[in-house]
Amino acid sequence: MQKYDHPLRTALHEEIHSRPPVALWPRDRILNQAFLLDSKDRARQIEWIKSICKKMHQSAEDGDVQSYRMVELQAAPKRMIIKWELHGEFASISAVVQQNNLLEEAHIKSRPGVEAQVNAVLTGLGVAPLHESGGLRIAAIDIAFEDRELFSDAEQVSSLFSGNTLLGSHILSSKKAQLWTDLQINEDGYISYLVPHAGMGSRQAGRVARRITETETYRMASMMAFPVAKGLSHPLRLAEAELADLSKEISTAQNAESMSPDQDGHFLQRISILASKIEEWISEHGLRFTAAEAYSQLVIKNLEELHETAIPGVQTLSEFMDRRFAPAMSTCSWTQRRLRELSDRISRTTQILRTRIEYVNESQTQQLLSSMDQRAQLQMRLQETVEGLSVLVLTYYAVSLIIFMVKGVNTFQLGISPELIGAICTPLIAYGIYRVNRIRRKRFKKSAQ
Repeated sequence: MQKYDHPLRTALHEEIHSRPPVALWPRDRILNQAFLLDSKDRARQIEWIKSICKKMHQSAEDGDVQSYRMVELQAAPKRMIIKWELHGEFASISAVVQQNNLLEEAHIKSRPGVEAQVNAVLTGLGVAPLHESGGLRIAAIDIAFEDRELFSDAEQVSSLFSGNTLLGSHILSSKKAQLWTDLQINEDGYISYLVPHAGMGSRQAGRVARRITETETYRMASMMAFPVAKGLSHPLRLAEAELADLSKEISTAQNAESMSPDQDGHFLQRISILASKIEEWISEHGLRFTAAEAYSQLVIKNLEELHETAIPGVQTLSEFMDRRFAPAMSTCSWTQRRLRELSDRISRTTQILRTRIEYVNESQTQQLLSSMDQRAQLQMRLQETVEGLSVLVLTYYAVSLIIFMVKGVNTFQLGISPELIGAICTPLIAYGIYRVNRIRRKRFKKSAQ
């Protein structure tokens, strides 16, 4: 690396080389299990694989937790490999064991021995067996790769699947391999697969195994959303009907001549309760539906990469998934879409209701302002009336004071008539008081403006 390279260049480049497939031998048997993890199970799984690495003298860094480990427990010719992959919410564990003989009976007859063989090696290392690695098992498949002649029809292979209805196809563009399964969960929780092949390369076989295991694991992980979608079907139907009734009531109230604030408050309360319920569902289940959509796309991608070609009279795995798995995912997608559309409809209805409430509030404000203006005008008229009376009262008192003063001066026998002086002063005093009130009123109006 050069000093001018981006610090993340190596890490980003190596991502394309992460999780490489195991190079399989002609008669490898793969027991793959996937476990859903919570925080405690996740830590337990990491400690489990670190213990295996430590016992087998492989590096187990304590820094960034690696999401992929491949450990060889036994060397050839009895090779045994543990492949561990950590994903977002589950971990996948594959045990690869070399078989000496071809299958002559159903997988479940020999599977307990294979599983016991792997667990015995793990126990010898002082490590917990496969089923005690942590988490709840959500998928388990048993894939037998065998270098044998390909089968011409389902009857030839039905005995290896206890006579169950089979799914089968030629896989790969070369058609040098077949895929057979009954897709039934056996008593021990495994689904059996058989991949007979003629001259398939080890790396190519490893890629086929990865596609099969990922198809089953991602299928089950995506199906986790299906019960949620079915459980939400009836509550969603009720919520949609409630919103439709509420919208109709709001429309009826909008067309009415009178508007009731109490009624609008009742509408707002009902739609708020409904909105909180929908948002609770989205918050609780939205991530599950999003994950299901992503997982289902990976299922389709892995099935396409198998390049299945139909065997006459036998349904392929892709056809079966298209008829059974695809409708379940459509139900999940439709439920997620219903949640989003219902949330959008509630938002639009809430906006309409708020616009209505704002209109009612504006009308009430206008009425209040009009009422206040009328009161102000009445108060002004009353004030003018009072001012008119005050002119008379003040003039009366002022003239009375002047007459009283003139009578006092007449004690010096000046011969001044108090009544005459009062008569002369009355209009002058009344006009003066009137002018003072006019000037004061004009100043008040200017200051109010």
